[in-house]
Amino acid sequence: ESDVETAHAINHQAVEKLAEIAKQHNTQLIHISTDYVFDGTKYKPYIETDKVNPQSVYGASKLKGEFAIQEIQPNAIIIRTSWVYSEFGQNFVKTMIRLGEERDQLSVIFDQIGSPTYAGSLATTIMQLLDNSQDLRGNSNNKVTLYHYSNEGVCSWYDFAKAIFEMRGITCQVAPITTEEYPTPAKRPHYSLLNKSKIIQQTGVTIPYWKEALQRCLKRMDRK
Repeated sequence: ESDVETAHAINHQAVEKLAEIAKQHNTQLIHISTDYVFDGTKYKPYIETDKVNPQSVYGASKLKGEFAIQEIQPNAIIIRTSWVYSEFGQNFVKTMIRLGEERDQLSVIFDQIGSPTYAGSLATTIMQLLDNSQDLRGNSNNKVTLYHYSNEGVCSWYDFAKAIFEMRGITCQVAPITTEEYPTPAKRPHYSLLNKSKIIQQTGVTIPYWKEALQRCLKRMDRK
């Protein structure tokens, strides 16, 4: 939110350039977007054709990246996903484990609803899309396909934190709080659950339940 220029350079302008290169070389582009293109006021799982209305610089810049791809029309797949985490880098799961081991009690937002996405699950699905693609190069019928993907199920950040602690054996107590009690620079949607029916029906991918995916991540984290 504090660096609008860089956000748009990465999420919009760089994506636009990638789309131009992909079209020039007749090569398929797979782009990852976000549930934050929605404003969270629907309270029903969002489908790909629902109205977009981002409430943050991040969401707005990601949406402009989507628009750029759709305007240039390379052979592309856009995947909107949500609450991504993994055993690598910095993310909610790693932060909760660190704080949970440092503190006796922690407050976590309970009124933002969505579904976590393990990066390993997303990567597996992307590989399946690549394997199922009949023609990654030389496709003269350039088109852009939009999919929604997250792990199955629904939870709040509070539920997510509780599950992390239970699976990890962390005894830190978790207290639910509202978004208003924990203000952040970026406004986040209260509800951003994604409907995955399209990607399941069109590709046949199997999507793991979010707790199963979390368990897989934690096991891999222990092996690092």
